[in-house]
Amino acid sequence: MNKKIEEYYNRKEDYGVNKLREKKINFLVDKDIKTGEKNILDVGCASGYISTNWRKGNHLIGLDIASKFAKLAQGALDEFYVLNLESNNWPQAVIQKRFDIILCAEVLEHLFAPQDFLLKLKDLLNKDGYIIITTPNFLVWNNRFRMFLGRYGAQELFNDYGHIHLFSYNSLQKLLHQVRLKIISQDNLWYPNYLEKFAKILSPNLFVYQAILKVKPVK
Repeated sequence: MNKKIEEYYNRKEDYGVNKLREKKINFLVDKDIKTGEKNILDVGCASGYISTNWRKGNHLIGLDIASKFAKLAQGALDEFYVLNLESNNWPQAVIQKRFDIILCAEVLEHLFAPQDFLLKLKDLLNKDGYIIITTPNFLVWNNRFRMFLGRYGAQELFNDYGHIHLFSYNSLQKLLHQVRLKIISQDNLWYPNYLEKFAKILSPNLFVYQAILKVKPVK
């Protein structure tokens, strides 16, 4: 099974990132990375296409299941390790460190046991550290409408065949509560974008299509 999973991700292209999503992720970490001397972990990093901009003055480690990214990540990251994120064989160079920032972008929906994975990430944080989590909201209104019409599939619902868990905004909050992580900031993507102006009165479970959250352990 693990071999098939590795083969699947080695066939995929580098994921790339929507510019608005990248901007919102950067907004949540901007003032912290500028001070430098931060330990940063990018899980499911691919070529490091998001976190490479945070490298200056900081130490940046990336993990990904696809070995093909090892060469692409050279020069973008300080360290890169090929790793199935749900294995128990994490490199000692990672598990012995404590991180100021952990980036977990578009990862949770690909995991069999996201709860266990988040608990592992919690253990890797220093006392003031935090995790940036992004994941699609499967129950955004236009997905609901497509399903009402009987349209279902990877192309219809911004899903891909590697998605194991289909989170809603609300179910993601419940997961965070279960592992005692609290949201300290967020800058979500709304659909359509202009609805962000009405974020205080609209349901994120209905109108957010990409959750972008900054979370840290409950003390």
